[in-house]
Amino acid sequence: MLSSAGLLALLHLGAPQVGATLEPNRSFEVLPANASHREALYRAGILLGPWSIDLAGTVVNGARLTELASASPNEPIARLVTETFERPVDLEDLLYFLDDLLHHEARLRALKRPLMLTPFRARSAGVFVHPSDVFEDEPRRYGEHGVIELDVIPPAKTRTPAADGSPLGPDWSARFEQPETEEARMAALAKSNPDFARRASLLVEQLRRAGATVEVESTVRSAERGLLIYGAFRLSKASGARDLERTIRHLERDAARWGLSVPIRWRHPKGTAATLREAKRMAEAFNVVFASRRGARRSKHYEGRAIDISAFNLPRSLTLVAPGGPRQSFDLSDPKESRDLSLTPALVEWIEAHFGFEKLRSDYPHWNDAADETVVSSTED
Repeated sequence: MLSSAGLLALLHLGAPQVGATLEPNRSFEVLPANASHREALYRAGILLGPWSIDLAGTVVNGARLTELASASPNEPIARLVTETFERPVDLEDLLYFLDDLLHHEARLRALKRPLMLTPFRARSAGVFVHPSDVFEDEPRRYGEHGVIELDVIPPAKTRTPAADGSPLGPDWSARFEQPETEEARMAALAKSNPDFARRASLLVEQLRRAGATVEVESTVRSAERGLLIYGAFRLSKASGARDLERTIRHLERDAARWGLSVPIRWRHPKGTAATLREAKRMAEAFNVVFASRRGARRSKHYEGRAIDISAFNLPRSLTLVAPGGPRQSFDLSDPKESRDLSLTPALVEWIEAHFGFEKLRSDYPHWNDAADETVVSSTED
């Protein structure tokens, strides 16, 4: 990997260079197809050697993989992988990804720049467990969801807000901004909906005390930002030029009908391919897993009745105490457990019932305030 100084220099070069992509598939060209998961991980480590990739903030290289594959032989390897990477890893699809990485190693190494598989990319590709794996009868299968981008994504705070009239792209995530820090986001929520903020804070604090990694990604946001998030998501899923044009017309019409002044050019001047590419980069900058037109129009984020929380690396055993005192312990030690709040049905259902929340299951981090006024007032003591 590059040094910190080298990485920062790269980030300030502007748009990423072309080439750091993978065309994924569900076949093994490099790793042994009939090997156990542990054996395949070890082989991937040997072949990867000192070359590395950033997997959602964790450096993955040969030494890391061989050490993992050799560790605790009596432990299920799926659980070791989840605990080592501290993310909801789909082990089989991780191996397909590593195989593709090794298959294209010469081309990717020739780029001489760091590679990154962000949580957004990992979920989209199926390397991480996706909400559809858990809550829908549509498992997210690696190799079936298009090209995987691997270029480093500049941190949000380094982006220059897009100017009026600029075409779509990541810099639009720096317009109509939400509060930058978690403290400021929770303060905005407390100002708008103090009881919901109190219940959300109680949950976050308990998860952190248990050792989980928790990120409060969003609380109160503007309708303009909501439109940008929805537009980026919808355009990133466009099936072709005709669908793209139809979607853009709908976005422009909706903005006018809803009285929103969002001075974005949804059509990229370089054409359809560039529009699709920048829509995907913009969706990733917003870290959006799912968005709907209805949500863009009337999101509970606008009124302080929604929060986006990512909580992963949950412990093997977790105990939660709800407002008013109900307590529940959860056994998350099964190797198949994702150890991720938004992907654990038993946790989701108990929190909904005892915290007055509603989980939007298709939208990975999103929770609504579902407590009515009588429930809220009864939990004040």
